[in-house]
Amino acid sequence: MTIQTARPLLRRISAGGSINPYAIAFILTERTFRGPVVRVMELLYSAVLIFIGRSEPRITIGHSQVSFQFWRFCFGRRNSALLFGALSLEASYRVCCLYLEAHQPQSLRQMLICYNGKPSQLYASRFIENLNIVLTLAASMRIETARMLPSK
Repeated sequence: MTIQTARPLLRRISAGGSINPYAIAFILTERTFRGPVVRVMELLYSAVLIFIGRSEPRITIGHSQVSFQFWRFCFGRRNSALLFGALSLEASYRVCCLYLEAHQPQSLRQMLICYNGKPSQLYASRFIENLNIVLTLAASMRIETARMLPSK
């Protein structure tokens, strides 16, 4: 996703008030590392487990690559809505915000480890780069950003 394609997303998300720049940066970063083919395969796998195996997947899904359990929390027992929601940038943003709020990281380093487990140097640098893009773009569009990390 480029700055040009991020602009409409920021506009849609900010319609509800301030945005969480970290959630958007995670979505931008995850989309770099997991292409659309892999995301569709994850959804197909999830659909097979849900509808045929009658069990819950233990994977991350969506543009934000958040654990299935957080998607379940947002969408309840509406399986089809959940799976189609994983294709939506806006739904991925909401689920990512929920995940970050649930874990309440105290530093950027802790946030990266909590979200990714063991982020590579490349992942961390892409995230920082995407966060800076989101913050710059939000400022130029006069969109308020929510503060997540404690000020030190």
